[in-house]
Amino acid sequence: MKLYHNEFSGHSHRVRLFLSLLGFEYESVHMTRAEIERKAPEYLKLNPLGEVPTLIDGDVTVTDSTAALVYLAKKAAATQWLPEDPAGAARVQRWLSAASGELYRGPVSARAFKLRGRKLDYEAAARWANRLFDWMQAELSDRTWLAADHASIADVAMYSYMRVADEGGLDLSPYPAILRWLERVESLEGFEPMPREKGWPEPHSRSR
Repeated sequence: MKLYHNEFSGHSHRVRLFLSLLGFEYESVHMTRAEIERKAPEYLKLNPLGEVPTLIDGDVTVTDSTAALVYLAKKAAATQWLPEDPAGAARVQRWLSAASGELYRGPVSARAFKLRGRKLDYEAAARWANRLFDWMQAELSDRTWLAADHASIADVAMYSYMRVADEGGLDLSPYPAILRWLERVESLEGFEPMPREKGWPEPHSRSR
């Protein structure tokens, strides 16, 4: 397998993290932000939107981070990461949708505003983030993981940008259940940290 990614992209980190948790070997192709923004024709042939990550496995190309999580879980036949039963699969899908919806509109957008000066409504992003945090705090107040009684790709999809929410000027200290959940993800065998652009301390990697 080959993964085109950017070090500081949470979307990329989701896939790197899951590959590490599964113990899959892959070729890493790091793309700078300038390379991504340039949208070179040869890369557009792989990913028509010119975004990262792009996962290539033989003749299969996956150009979306949450789709890559589903692909890898199915490839590994890892039902603990992606339940097969209808209710379990639906619970995971709800959080994959949140990773592309509420998480993106909140913490992801706030971080883009603070770190790269992206033109957007920061106050709206902060409101979305707080709504998401309230929801996650309630969900995690009486459960260990987001979608099951064990870690799933729902947790992988939500982790990366939640861990660096403070890079977007967002405070998770009022949400102890979320903080405990972040630590649980970081205790998984094969965990790979989400790099920080401002140099704050990172959680330690867990070797397999």
